[in-house]
Amino acid sequence: MSFYRSWIGGRGDLVQRYTSSIRDDAEIAEEVVKVMKAHVTHLAEIGVLGKETAEKIVAALVEVDPTELLRGEFEDVHEALEKWLIDKLGEEVGGWVGLARSRNDHVAAAIRLAALRKIGALRDAAARLRCILAAKALKYADCPMPSFTHFQHAQVITFGHYLLAIDELVAEFLHMLTATEDLAKRSPLGAGPAGGVRTPIDRRRLGVLAGFKDVVENTLYASGGRFFALALASAVASFLVELSRAVDDFIRWNNPSLGYVEAPPEHVSTSSIMPHKRNLVTLEVLRARSEEAVGHYAALSGVVAKVGLGYSLDLQEATRHLWDILNIAIEGVEVLADFVEKMKFNCEKGRRDAELYYATSSDTAEERALRGVPFRKAYFELALEIREGKARLLTVDEALKRPVLGSANPEEVRKSASRRLALCKPKSF
Repeated sequence: MSFYRSWIGGRGDLVQRYTSSIRDDAEIAEEVVKVMKAHVTHLAEIGVLGKETAEKIVAALVEVDPTELLRGEFEDVHEALEKWLIDKLGEEVGGWVGLARSRNDHVAAAIRLAALRKIGALRDAAARLRCILAAKALKYADCPMPSFTHFQHAQVITFGHYLLAIDELVAEFLHMLTATEDLAKRSPLGAGPAGGVRTPIDRRRLGVLAGFKDVVENTLYASGGRFFALALASAVASFLVELSRAVDDFIRWNNPSLGYVEAPPEHVSTSSIMPHKRNLVTLEVLRARSEEAVGHYAALSGVVAKVGLGYSLDLQEATRHLWDILNIAIEGVEVLADFVEKMKFNCEKGRRDAELYYATSSDTAEERALRGVPFRKAYFELALEIREGKARLLTVDEALKRPVLGSANPEEVRKSASRRLALCKPKSF
């Protein structure tokens, strides 16, 4: 049913179904109720709504089950909530909730609050992943393996060093997440449809009541702007792209011909016809969904791009892509954390490959240079020796003793991993 547009007359079920966001509004239903409570409370604070009337509305809002609002055939959850209040309290009471608000500023507020909730869940998952990575890095600080550049065996590192590379990615992402969170913490409430409202709303006070920290000052931008969503989606999608590189490594290393990774049994599946297979299916899905997140970001930005400053229903269609990106990230990080916590790495195979494929050649050339041979001369001499099978390279353990900050030196790995673990709460991983 249509409530706001009932005065137009007529009813088109096809159009109603096509334009309704009621199913997508499941992501913001709780926040819509929360925003309405803050709005009604503030109307009473500034004296434009009687205290008794406000108390009745707030009491009803405490009772409402947000999921019940999603079952009707309304345009959106905002319309469903106002109709529910009027049906429950009568128009003389419930009819006041439309004062000094628009769906435009209220949906923007609900989206921001829901995004903040999901950011919190994503931050918690990422923090747990960091603790697991640090614990595992400490365990494998002395476990040698070749690094890979151009997917060729490259300089020798340790698996602990590799895990700390992932940790640093997560740390940088959390910095970006904090910045986008600060954007989302700014309230659009009181902006009305575009130019503000005549009711003397204290927008800062109303924002605090709803759970915000600051205010989006310009009312046109507050109601219709979606940069906070674009910035958040971009940060999360970019993180998933970079993270999927490590996911791809684990999938390849689980191949028995490489044999570096032993995946946990709960993360693998076998073939319907080849019983010997151990397919790392959880990470395959994560790799695919990371790319889906990029597609959702492209859709989100594409929808927003051609909408002039101000609200259009196009923006309704954009928001679901933000939720898809955030949900993919939260679930994916949780899956990866579980995988890393339970996986095993074959240190013997890593050492053999580092020795077999000349993973200490650069360190050997550097060592000769440090003893007085020009580096390029030492490089070419060593290249010839390798080609002729005469090279005497540094051992893996000798090569790993690099003195620079953040290197694969096991002592550096242990120090870095220990510093990280000191920040982790007991039982947090």
